Amino acid sequence: MSQEINYLKLETLLHRLQPVTDSSYQAALYLLSTDEELTDVAAKYIDSDGIDFTEIKRATQGFDDHTQQLIDVAHNLFSWNSVCLVTPFDLSRLCYPMLDQVCKALYISAGQITVQIQGRDTVLPHMVLDDGPYQKTVRFNDMLFQMQKAACTPQEPEL
Repeated sequence: MSQEINYLKLETLLHRLQPVTDSSYQAALYLLSTDEELTDVAAKYIDSDGIDFTEIKRATQGFDDHTQQLIDVAHNLFSWNSVCLVTPFDLSRLCYPMLDQVCKALYISAGQITVQIQGRDTVLPHMVLDDGPYQKTVRFNDMLFQMQKAACTPQEPEL
């Protein structure tokens, strides 16, 4: 299955009337949907009450280290006060595509990217990561930098 279908499967288990818009949920579902086996295990511990990461971690103890780190990051992005043992060094060893997925999840959790599933009711839904808020932040920071640069540049005296 595709990540889009995995994501929809997990999102449906939450029994929400509308697609999930909470950035913490989106980030967690995004990471838990990256792998079909992980999605199948996680699906057993997602319901209308939320996501039971303690049980997901218990059920995935036999999974490889990188997948367990992915789950730990997803848990921390979902529940900010959860202890995350994944270090920056660990993250640097995830490599493609996991590192890319974790970085995207960080932006999703921060509200800089939103997950959108187009064609939800079709056989082939398509996941779009809308980075509009992120691009707006980039433009704003560029504008501030240009203003600061202009303010610090000595002006030629007018004759």
